[in-house]
Order: sequence, then structure tokens, then C-alpha cells
Amino acid sequence: MKFTKIVETCIYSNKLKEMKNFYINNLGLEIVSEENGRHVFLKAGKSMLLIFNPESTLSDSNSVFPVHGAITPPSIVHFALEINMEDYEKWKDLLQRNQINIEKELKIGNSKSIYFRDPSGNVVELITANAWPVDN
Repeated sequence: MKFTKIVETCIYSNKLKEMKNFYINNLGLEIVSEENGRHVFLKAGKSMLLIFNPESTLSDSNSVFPVHGAITPPSIVHFALEINMEDYEKWKDLLQRNQINIEKELKIGNSKSIYFRDPSGNVVELITANAWPVDN
């Protein structure tokens, strides 16, 4: 018995409108659903990025979801979105056009990564395919 993949990544922010705008308009993720002031669910390829407002989810017992959220002060997370190597420079150009500060670029083996932050300070990494020994 084995896990097949991570289906969703959850991050927390009380800046849902800014986060939604950032991930949709700057990175091209697709909106799946949202609840005003509570959450935004976005599609990222074959995975989901869920953004919850911790102020709503830490105490909302009427929700279909269990109570959860970042404890104050909210933690900053790091997650990576996979891109194709041939699109690396296009992604870099897109970030620069959208005035998103690239904090670091790395090349490890045959893989390249670009690191930047979202409006809540989370570290977002764009990493080329095959960086990790997992099936695509």
C-alpha cells in the first residue's frame, strides 16, 4: 500500500482577495470555488492549492470542513509548482513583467528553481520537472 501523490496544499492568509488576484492573474491558476472571507480553492495542474482565512477556519464549527488553521502568528510556508524546463525563461519573464521580486534562482543537477513570495509572504517556488524522484 502506497500513497500516489499529494492532492492538495493548504496555506493560510487573511488577505484572500489579494491572494486570489495574485495566483489567478499573475500565475494563471484556475478558480474552482470560493467562499467570501473564508477560502479560495485553485487548480494548479493536477493538484489543488487551497487558501483558507485562519480567522474563519479556527472556529467555524458550522462548516463541512474540520476546524483548522495557522496559529497566530501565522506561519510562512514554502511550496513548489512544477513547470517544464522549456518554459523556465517564459515564467521568469512573466514574474518580472508582473513586478514580482525573484528572491533566488537555483540550479541543482538538471533542475532549475525560481523563488518568490506571495502577498502573505509564503515562499513560492517554480521548479522544473523531474527535480525529485517521483513519477509525473
